[in-house]
Amino acid sequence: MQEQQYFSVTHQLNVNLELIEPNDLPQTKAAFEASIPEPFTLANPGQHHSLLGLRAIKQLGEAGEQLLSYLHAQEQKLNRVLSYVLVQQDSPEHRTLSHQFGGSEIHCFWPQALQPGQAVKLKIFLPEESTAVYCYGEVQQSKAIAHRSEHLVEINYTLIRDEDVEALVRASLHIQSQQLKARADARQQAEK
Repeated sequence: MQEQQYFSVTHQLNVNLELIEPNDLPQTKAAFEASIPEPFTLANPGQHHSLLGLRAIKQLGEAGEQLLSYLHAQEQKLNRVLSYVLVQQDSPEHRTLSHQFGGSEIHCFWPQALQPGQAVKLKIFLPEESTAVYCYGEVQQSKAIAHRSEHLVEINYTLIRDEDVEALVRASLHIQSQQLKARADARQQAEK
């Protein structure tokens, strides 16, 4: 279980939310990791680049710069292919949108109220990061939305890989940075 609270950002993402019975939850960390579909495992293998390797390539001078440029282009191609593969994991019958998300929870729209304690399986798609997260969660609360015929459901993650928490935190910080820049730009435009 995740006990640490992380910053959340208001942003819409495609999410698959599937209601499950508590006895359908993986009972061990190994069982959870074995339940993760392969595209989700490939999508976020830690995202760690060897800084030492990059420094060594840069020391090659112009040839190193060309190699880095080539490797960057190949990484972009792989990210596009992986994004396409991940989109195939999106199930229309379970699709909804997030209202807010972070490294410890997600708030999603849902057609009806869900009871606190309800177990859910989640697929969270992060196109800006060319990744997606597969995890399990537990409903904390459900609130009716006055101007919509939906409920806002708050879900805490209960089974999630550490690298997926990092991906969610990275994505939320990246989105917050974009939102702050957009606000600053809008403020500058208004002052002109």
